[in-house]
Amino acid sequence: MEMPLTASRVAGESARERFERLLRPELDRAYGLAGYLLGEAAEAEDAAGEAVARAWSRFDGLRNDDSFGGWLTRIVVNICRDRLRRRRVVPFVPLGGLEPEAADPFATALERDAVGRALRLLGPEQRAVIVLHYWNDLSVAEIAEILRIPSGTVKWRLRNACRRMRPELEREEAGR
Repeated sequence: MEMPLTASRVAGESARERFERLLRPELDRAYGLAGYLLGEAAEAEDAAGEAVARAWSRFDGLRNDDSFGGWLTRIVVNICRDRLRRRRVVPFVPLGGLEPEAADPFATALERDAVGRALRLLGPEQRAVIVLHYWNDLSVAEIAEILRIPSGTVKWRLRNACRRMRPELEREEAGR
């Protein structure tokens, strides 16, 4: 069934053209979000690519072009949470002295920042709400909509994440 044209749709535009038009302004933000959630540029690239592929495969289900950004953000967060959960099961083991030549911008930024270092203490759900709230400047209501959870749950996760990070931040402050 052909969907009616809305103000955000362009007449004669193919699904691929529409997807690319909607994706273009969101792609850097999706990559940045994945980077801050995962803490590694290479894994962020993989996660963002996976999110784009998943979004394209489900694009025909998107009914409102104006919700594309939030929809893509939800996909990115879900992919990153899955990756963070798998990390706990299968730890990364460096290969005998092989180090990447270029510095990882996300790892460097997170390591340079006390809050970034404290993020390592959090589980995937808490990390997602902290990054969405403090790095992406989203409100509790926006986070609740993106993650499809009640606002009270977002507030609870934010409060618990801050409580969990506080001792680490205080320890760092005392060490200065």
